[in-house]
Amino acid sequence: MSLNIRVIAPDGLIWDTTADEVVLPSLTGQLGILTGHAPLITALEIGILRIKVNSSWKPIIVLGGFAVIKNDEVIVLISGVEEIIKQDYSQTKDVLDQATKILELAQTTKEKIDASQKVKIASSKLQAFQFLES
Repeated sequence: MSLNIRVIAPDGLIWDTTADEVVLPSLTGQLGILTGHAPLITALEIGILRIKVNSSWKPIIVLGGFAVIKNDEVIVLISGVEEIIKQDYSQTKDVLDQATKILELAQTTKEKIDASQKVKIASSKLQAFQFLES
């Protein structure tokens, strides 16, 4: 048996496939979903959504949202998505360093929130590189 997963962003369908396993970036940590999982609705944090297909992991960076799990179907509605390009590793490290500096210097609440989100996105991208195939 397998899971059916659909990932939907405001601008359209991102993924519609079957998977062996799904790992969601929930607000309380990484949430693994296998076939037979209990029904669940969960909010999602900025982070890596991983889908295991044919023994390999496919990562995408989601920018928050929520997921509904029921009857071996996972529907993920996200606020946005970030592309992961293997050649961007060093550039992503630079973005993380820069965002971290901006966060340290942030004065207003809005500046802190914006910088914090950029740090989360860049950090998630760096972590996702380990799941990209060579």
